[in-house]
Amino acid sequence: MVTETDTTGPFPVEYRFRPAEGDSQHLIVVFSGLAAPNGYHFAGKSLMELRANILWIRDDFDGHYSYYMCRNMDFSIEASVAGLIERTLARLGLGRDRVSLLGVSKGGSAALYYGLRYGYRNIVTVVPQFLIGSYVRDRAVTGQYMLGESMPQQNIDVLDGAIPDMLRARGGQGHNIYLFTSEADEQYETEINPHLQLFWACENFNFIRTDSPMVRQHGEVSGYNMPLIAGLLSALTEGADPRLGFVENGKQQVNEVDRQSYLYELRVSDALTAVVKKQDIRGANIVLSGDAFIPGESAYSHSMTTKSLIMESGSRHFEFPLATTEAKYLYSQYFDRFSCDYPYGGFEPESPSGISMKGIPVGTYNLSVRVTSPAEGIDRRTALVARRPFDIRRPVGGNEAVLIGDKKRVRLIRRPIVGQFSAETVFSLESTWLKERMLHVEGVLFVHGVEADDRGHGQYYLVLQGQDSTHSYRLGMSRKTAAIRKHVRRGDFGNYDFAYFATPGYNGVDLQKAAPGVYEVYISLSTGGSLFSAAAGSITLD
Repeated sequence: MVTETDTTGPFPVEYRFRPAEGDSQHLIVVFSGLAAPNGYHFAGKSLMELRANILWIRDDFDGHYSYYMCRNMDFSIEASVAGLIERTLARLGLGRDRVSLLGVSKGGSAALYYGLRYGYRNIVTVVPQFLIGSYVRDRAVTGQYMLGESMPQQNIDVLDGAIPDMLRARGGQGHNIYLFTSEADEQYETEINPHLQLFWACENFNFIRTDSPMVRQHGEVSGYNMPLIAGLLSALTEGADPRLGFVENGKQQVNEVDRQSYLYELRVSDALTAVVKKQDIRGANIVLSGDAFIPGESAYSHSMTTKSLIMESGSRHFEFPLATTEAKYLYSQYFDRFSCDYPYGGFEPESPSGISMKGIPVGTYNLSVRVTSPAEGIDRRTALVARRPFDIRRPVGGNEAVLIGDKKRVRLIRRPIVGQFSAETVFSLESTWLKERMLHVEGVLFVHGVEADDRGHGQYYLVLQGQDSTHSYRLGMSRKTAAIRKHVRRGDFGNYDFAYFATPGYNGVDLQKAAPGVYEVYISLSTGGSLFSAAAGSITLD
């Protein structure tokens, strides 16, 4: 989805829009909470199966949060957001009874505020704040933006009353309201519980309170309830108004004897978890961090375990110590029949710079993690896997380093950065210049039968190979179809539209670190499991 900006109102409003599928006559408006990914909540897979039109609105004004309301108590932001919603409805030919508002935390407050104020029929709100003024006062940057630099009490009172006063006046009458919360939410006693009686006049007020070992704080309520939220929105899209009443979900009757027995057996089994969540190649170092722990409950401190990363290729074996780190939410992410805490279940390199690849020969290495608990006599090892697939390729002197991971394994590949010279390779150097120690190259490089149809098709490198040293640099790529297609041979119907390489910004690369001498120049393309190269002449550096 493309991010667009509406400039019709007093403030520009960033948004994303996905049209409905089929004949669905409904609009879902999504307001984001704090720290939403790229500014948008519920913009991943969670709502994509719904048939309704969906409008995601970003809360980013002058680089600040505003609760979609105001700057220095000027409510022009609200007018701009309300205008965007109304224009969207007009374009779709929909009335306010065919709208569902959704939001979590800050976005949940916005869903309530806009739904009550502008008469949108359906409101799905997750752990909202009711006392907005008091809440932002304690978050000075947002508070000063919304309330004014001195954050006067009178302004705090106005925002504190914004939602409760509308509820006192009408009690949510005429709306379908679905409020998701949990007593485990640290804000429950101040934000939720004191305001429940205000919904007395709402004919269809639904209160979903989660009591689950997998929900222990504010930020976990929405994720736990996402299937139910999506189901509600699906029903509302079809014109149905679910009536749930008071629901307490997630409550688990735990037999403590069974729990302890199960977690003990898990602990003494061969089980071990090792999942990488963040990964990168920085210079000659790899940086990996994630979760690595022995499942089950131990009588000893989890901080007493030791962890190491192992790289293996045939008979080659390298082992590097890892630092143990604190980890959040593992009790829900790795729930196995019973909840179990792993407060020190994380790992990262001992050095912030990462794990050096110096001394590791060319080859393909499978990565695994070893975890020991000396107090328990446990020494286990398992393959490292990835939470999400990744493919990172970087030039490191005369070699290329490739870090690839998926749900089955993680591998490190080190291979010479000048690869094979295939007869199927098409190469054309369109422009090059050398100014002092800045070298620029651009041109076409692709292999017949290996498509280059998007920016993710591969990675281009500029390689300078001298008598005593090799230097390599990442190149960018562009979509220059006219320059590319004239090189595609007749009968080849592949797509090579992104097979145009160039130095970043067409500005050249800095060769200051290269010693004086003569260098053979190559352009390399790393794609899939192969690396192709083409000779691009030579240069002499003074």
